[in-house]
Amino acid sequence: MNKKDKTRGLRQALGSFPTGVTIVTCLGSNNKPLGFTANSFTSVSLDPQLISICIDKGSFNIDSFSIVRHFAVSVLSEDQQAISTTFATPNEDRFKNIEWDSKNTGSPVIKGSVAWFDCNTEQVINAGDHLILIGKVVAFDSNPKTPLMYLRGNYVNLGLEQKMRLAMENENTVIVVGALIECQKKVLLIKDKISGKLYFPSASRLGHIDDEQSLLGVLSKLGISINEHYLFSVFEKPVDKTSFIYYRAEVKEGLIESQNDFYGFDDIPFDQLNDETSRIMLKRYIKERELNAFGIFVGKESEGKIEAISTTN
Repeated sequence: MNKKDKTRGLRQALGSFPTGVTIVTCLGSNNKPLGFTANSFTSVSLDPQLISICIDKGSFNIDSFSIVRHFAVSVLSEDQQAISTTFATPNEDRFKNIEWDSKNTGSPVIKGSVAWFDCNTEQVINAGDHLILIGKVVAFDSNPKTPLMYLRGNYVNLGLEQKMRLAMENENTVIVVGALIECQKKVLLIKDKISGKLYFPSASRLGHIDDEQSLLGVLSKLGISINEHYLFSVFEKPVDKTSFIYYRAEVKEGLIESQNDFYGFDDIPFDQLNDETSRIMLKRYIKERELNAFGIFVGKESEGKIEAISTTN
């Protein structure tokens, strides 16, 4: 295994540890607010009260944060994912349209965050390709909002995930659980032997590979094993109130028995898909794959909104 593969493998392994998402901020030259997204936030000590954060030496903020005397950490809530994306992408003015105020040190604190910590810089440690900032907490606050979570290169919407699980456990709710399965820019589409229409694998529940009536059981019978799956679309069909929950998942060639039912993005016969909703969903998937940033559609069959944008590694 070469160095690049080892680095990628280590990043994936480290990504198995779920973290919160924070915005680290300070005041730079001319009191200009600066900040970046980080999930490397850690409690160091309760007495004295110390926290730490890591910053990549390749960050364009590195010069300011390496000498800063004060900084603040804001722990984002589940509805602040757009803020995380803003501070994780190159932008000359990341604070534009962001509501913030300052506390004891003057460092910006993001309004609406789950918790915040205003700090004096205690120590800056050189650690490989990162700097470790250790801060002495001079002020802090928190609230019971649900925090934004990050796992395996994706944001995780805990509240929405919980709602979906409760819906699947409700015997009075008609549920269809499906999946968009990708393997090397090819998507799995099953052909109906009678109509010839193509459709995504689906079932009445997510289940387990040993449950043949569940989605994971259906995929297992098709010779497909998925290790990770993420919410992609959640919507209701107004006519009969059926709730649809679609996940997305990527599989490696070694985890499928055959690629016969997989269609390349450029070769998909969209006119053969079983309904317009499937066509829209698949076209959205391909577009978001090109951007390498996925969202979760939430709403009715014909209207809704995209939320919880995730940028994959």
